[in-house]
Amino acid sequence: MRSILGALTLILAAAPAMAQTMTGPVNVTMIRTGWNADAFAVVTLQPIVNPSGCPIADGYVAQRPQPGYATYYDASLLAVDKNARVQVTVADAGCVAGRPKLIGINLLR
Repeated sequence: MRSILGALTLILAAAPAMAQTMTGPVNVTMIRTGWNADAFAVVTLQPIVNPSGCPIADGYVAQRPQPGYATYYDASLLAVDKNARVQVTVADAGCVAGRPKLIGINLLR
């Protein structure tokens, strides 16, 4: 029983580190790249969700070597190409280049 309680305590302690916020369905209006970095930003028609209180909330940013970077980039390009609505998942803690950190993107039909 103690080992189960210990494991549960560790899991619950790690949960805030993995906290995230998802947008509702949004329209991608632009993909920005550059800044002398291997990074990109997804800009949406709807207001940017900014749970971390990042100083610049003008898009959601992912940067290499962040896990999932290539997948997020491919999904973002597909969303623009197909004019598909998406749900963006943003880290509740941490910013990238002062902007909300992109940690997932769902293409919607």
